[in-house]
Amino acid sequence: MERVLAYFAALLLSAAAVAGGVRLTADHTTALDRFKGGTPVTVAPRPTVPAGPAPAPGQAFVKGTVDKLTAEGAEGAPIPAPFTLTAVERGTGKATIVNVLVAGKRTSIAWGGGTPLPITGDGGAIDLGGTKVDIDSTGSSWTVDGDSRPLKPGNYHAGASVAVGLGGLATPKDSVDFTADSQSVITSTGGVVVKIPPAKVDLTGPGKVSASGQLQVRDNKATKPATAIQFGDGPYTVSLTPAAGRFTLDAVLQGPLTST
Repeated sequence: MERVLAYFAALLLSAAAVAGGVRLTADHTTALDRFKGGTPVTVAPRPTVPAGPAPAPGQAFVKGTVDKLTAEGAEGAPIPAPFTLTAVERGTGKATIVNVLVAGKRTSIAWGGGTPLPITGDGGAIDLGGTKVDIDSTGSSWTVDGDSRPLKPGNYHAGASVAVGLGGLATPKDSVDFTADSQSVITSTGGVVVKIPPAKVDLTGPGKVSASGQLQVRDNKATKPATAIQFGDGPYTVSLTPAAGRFTLDAVLQGPLTST
């Protein structure tokens, strides 16, 4: 009886050894085929899937670093004083500060654009919502032309040559103090901008956005690199943070997008 049991035990061990050998041979078939002249099996790498939820249909996430970005119809936080009005072409751009109080009297202040107009103030700001913004390594340039731009209530000082008064009664002044209230606005023509040094910028649209740099564009199907994008019109959110002479970009774009 003991011989029979020993026989069956040996038989089971032999079967297990054969099965293990078959598995080992299967696991190393590709490696052995290289030595035997067989065709190696190429296993495609798994695609890298970015963390977080995927964009919705028609939506794109754009990240990376940008050398230049332009956003149209951009809404951002009001720009606090001090700020400076600058003509893109000297003497061509002009601005008028309308419905302000100078020495207690309601009047207007006209600026001819020959030299930049620095405006300082106590708690004041200019609201440039819905404008065009150009951003590069030097900072952001906000277009003043277009709609009337509200001045937040506060006390201000215009620190360059202006004309104070209405129509032909305007009086030239080297500078002037004035007070803005809920009626006060700035209007401009000919190309007037407010230039801001590099700083974090958060923008929302709808409008158009273009950018160039080292980018990653992710839609609901794939992620691909790009050196430039053209977007719009459509809703967007854009966040830019200065970094080593450039800006890091984190944007969500909902609408037509092309990239190269």
